[in-house]
Amino acid sequence: MSAAAGRGTLCIYAPYAYPLFTQGRVEFTGGAEVQQVAMARGLAARGFTVHMVACDFGQAARVEIDGVIVHRAYKPSDGVPVLRFFHPRLTSVVSALMAADAEAYYVRGSGFPAGITFDVARARHAAFVLGAAHDHDARRSLPLQTNARDRWWYRRALRGAWTVVAQTEFQRAMFTSEFGVSSEVIPNLVQFPEAAARVGGDGPVVWLATYKPSKRPEWFTDLARRIPERRFVMGGVIPIPPDTLEAWEAARRAAAACPNLEVRGFVDHDRIGELFHDAALFVHTSPAEGFSNTMLEAWAHGVPSVTAVDPDGIVASERLGQVATDVDAMEAAIRRMLADPDGRAAAGARARAYVARRHAPDEVLDRLATLFDRVVADVRLRRGGGRPGGRDPGRRG
Repeated sequence: MSAAAGRGTLCIYAPYAYPLFTQGRVEFTGGAEVQQVAMARGLAARGFTVHMVACDFGQAARVEIDGVIVHRAYKPSDGVPVLRFFHPRLTSVVSALMAADAEAYYVRGSGFPAGITFDVARARHAAFVLGAAHDHDARRSLPLQTNARDRWWYRRALRGAWTVVAQTEFQRAMFTSEFGVSSEVIPNLVQFPEAAARVGGDGPVVWLATYKPSKRPEWFTDLARRIPERRFVMGGVIPIPPDTLEAWEAARRAAAACPNLEVRGFVDHDRIGELFHDAALFVHTSPAEGFSNTMLEAWAHGVPSVTAVDPDGIVASERLGQVATDVDAMEAAIRRMLADPDGRAAAGARARAYVARRHAPDEVLDRLATLFDRVVADVRLRRGGGRPGGRDPGRRG
């Protein structure tokens, strides 16, 4: 079927998303990838032709899974440092993005993926849609990007995007104030499990993230030492290069010396419910986020949170747990919530209701489908010689 005959042809560049199509056989994933794969599947189910470009994790060069056509790019470990930016990374990504031949290209996050996808979209006279993955994507200083080339490339892509999608009102305001770029807020989605966790019992305090310094896993191991009467459980992604294993190995050493601390490795996304089913509390230690996918997962299971970040002030305003910005405050907050099982259960119920109201997959996917309908219509009008009705590339404010 030609692109013009369908609802639209989309391509999502998500380098590390393929493991989510393997039912846990490949042990790597993150919150941004969970969002992008759910988005790809949901839009394909709504009549879009959806392509995805992902790194080489052993899959075929082109494979269709769950209605999504996945194009293979480079292996994360391949190539000589410095030179590998050009080959195999740049060459394979450009080739795969071009092969998708989409009407709209989408990337979540800053840096190289946004820059190269924007340039391919422009070369193909297609639309480029940028989604924020982190609050820092909306800061002019771009703290997540240490390479001047990637900062330049991202800023160029941001200015040229047909549409920018923010996760929160905070990000939307930051895009305006820091870059003079308008954006549209579409919340992250999360699957809603049938059964809620038994948070009112004496279950463990849970942490779930990637074992890397930016997530501050050492805060959680310190909290386990401070509260020895309660079981603490960590789970998450073990980093792959260029990230190091230092934080993962430090957590394992802490567990060896702390009887109430259990440190697990990779948790397949389809089995997250096993981690949360009897959890008493979810602890989020990262100092900055976009909108934490793991926090949404915890809330969907009815598990309240003690967190160092509060996106749009929701934890405080909706009473979904407590906010604490240092280890001492976090210890006090955990102790208060553990001492009040009824209050903890009520907070968990509010969290679950909030997710059902605000982050339900069907509602979020319908909003994304409406956005891409608009973008595709503009592309087709522009290619046909008309004037697009949506945001012109590069329009400020």
